[in-house]
Amino acid sequence: MKRVMWGFVALVAVATLVWVSAPAASQPKVVKIGDLGSKVGVFEGYGKYQTWGMQMAVEELNAKGGVLGQKIEIISEDDETKPAPAIRKAEKLILQDDVKLLVGAVSSGATLAVMEVTKKHKTIHWNSVSCAEFMRTTKFHKYYFSNQPDSRMQATGLAKYIVDKMGKKVYIFYTDYAMGQSDGRQFKTALEKLGGEVVGVAGAPLDTKDFSPWFGAINQSGPDVLFLAFAGTDSLRLMTQLHSFGMTKKYKLAGIDCFLLQQDLPSIAEPMEGFVQLNHFSPYNPDANMQAYNARFKKKFGTDANIAAGSYDAVLFWAAAVEKAKSFDSDKVAEAHEGMCVDNTHIGRQCIRKEDHQVIMDMHLYQVKGGKNLPIARIAGSDSIGEAMVGKDPVEGFTWEIKKK
Repeated sequence: MKRVMWGFVALVAVATLVWVSAPAASQPKVVKIGDLGSKVGVFEGYGKYQTWGMQMAVEELNAKGGVLGQKIEIISEDDETKPAPAIRKAEKLILQDDVKLLVGAVSSGATLAVMEVTKKHKTIHWNSVSCAEFMRTTKFHKYYFSNQPDSRMQATGLAKYIVDKMGKKVYIFYTDYAMGQSDGRQFKTALEKLGGEVVGVAGAPLDTKDFSPWFGAINQSGPDVLFLAFAGTDSLRLMTQLHSFGMTKKYKLAGIDCFLLQQDLPSIAEPMEGFVQLNHFSPYNPDANMQAYNARFKKKFGTDANIAAGSYDAVLFWAAAVEKAKSFDSDKVAEAHEGMCVDNTHIGRQCIRKEDHQVIMDMHLYQVKGGKNLPIARIAGSDSIGEAMVGKDPVEGFTWEIKKK
């Protein structure tokens, strides 16, 4: 009798285990990817749109079955726009959350710091916002990829237009940290190669509240053009103050792609009128690919997209590379990325250059008119990308010294 009872108990136990485990076995597998960026502060807007771009890509991919049959889940972290928190959050995403892709950060200083983490842990790393020139040169590693035009690419495209159309005498004013320093250096180099004259340079600390102490030196230098390398709320404050001092009417103005987002322009339309910048996206560009992407983005989020659309493409490239490699193994996925082309990005077909993992993309020059970034010229990606300089110092021989003419 005892044997029968024990046999019955054992059967019940086995049946219970099967019943309990059945729902778990039916749950779809999930692969996690990391979103690291500025969620508050000076660059909050860029971080928010980076997240939204990733969300749209993941939603579209999951609707088609995910990647390798696994649904994709985003884990987002705030890097506080500082290198130290960015490192901690990157370590958390990789070691604790086991993300197979990390997109970020937003600020160049944070991104350069995170590159050391992704290199150490062999994690696929996409940059879609930061632009310091060191990322595809001295800091480059095999797991890093970028579809953000770096400082050298932007300077090459913008400097020629300024010299040809705006004026040869230029004052460079930049935010004094990795991004602004990089943009200032590369623009000065490109401008002087084309015969332009840099009549003055100055850097203001990140999150400066009052820019007026620098205005006297700008006026004394007598430039035709002010080249501005700032971003986020710094740009808003700077333009407001330049306008109140009459300097937006006195000089022609140009700047980097992330100087202000399209969403910021209507509120500061008058100071920004006529401002020229090089960019890879505008909701007011009639390009069919940009319009199609922007329509989907606006339907989902209720607002136009902006340059952070690169985060959407980053997820698409990674997913395509995983499918090509038939694996999440980072070495195999990194190799699969090299030379890859993807057709359905926010600006159509894009290809990754094998040598430095930089996406070759056509860009446009835009001019602000009535609070809108309107295209005025197109620059082929092959003309702006420049030579691959992996391992080479991009600032070797550079000097901030003003060359008198």
